[in-house]
Amino acid sequence: KIMMMLVLAAAFVSCQSNNKKSAEIVMENDSVVAIIPTSPGIEVDEEIFTGTIPAADGPGIDYVLTLGAATDGVDTVYTLDVTYLDANGPGNNETYKTKGKQNTVHNQQKKGIKLTPNNGDKPMYFLVVNDTTLRMVNDSTLVETVGQAVYDITKVNK
Repeated sequence: KIMMMLVLAAAFVSCQSNNKKSAEIVMENDSVVAIIPTSPGIEVDEEIFTGTIPAADGPGIDYVLTLGAATDGVDTVYTLDVTYLDANGPGNNETYKTKGKQNTVHNQQKKGIKLTPNNGDKPMYFLVVNDTTLRMVNDSTLVETVGQAVYDITKVNK
C-alpha cells in the first residue's frame, strides 16, 4: 500500500511540475478510485440517466446513474443510486449507492457500458440503445431480456 501511495504521489507531482495536466487522486478504502484531471481546459463531463425498472417484489426499482467522462480520454467513473421502492413497506424505500469504473464494451454491432463497482460486486451491463437511452442487460454479450418488461433508463437533460 505504501509503495502504491508513493508511486501515485510521484505521478501527481510529476504532472504538476511539468506544467502538464494536473490531477486529483481520489482514494476510497486505501484503493485508487479515480485520477481526475484538474488542469484548466480539461473538464470532467457527466451524463445522468434515470428510470424505474420492474421489480419482482415491489412497485419498481429507481435507478440514477451518473457517468463521468473526462474530455481528454482519462478513465471514466460512475456513481449509481438504486432505490427499491416500498422495500420495507409502503412508502419505505431502501437505497444502495455504488461507485466504480466504467468501460465501453463492444459485441458484434452492439455498444454497451460495463460498470465495475469498487466494492467487489459483480459488474453490471447496459446496452446503448441510442444517445438518450440505456437498457440493462445480463452480461457482456449485451443480449436483451426477452419479455414485456422494459429495463430502460433515459438521459436527463441538464
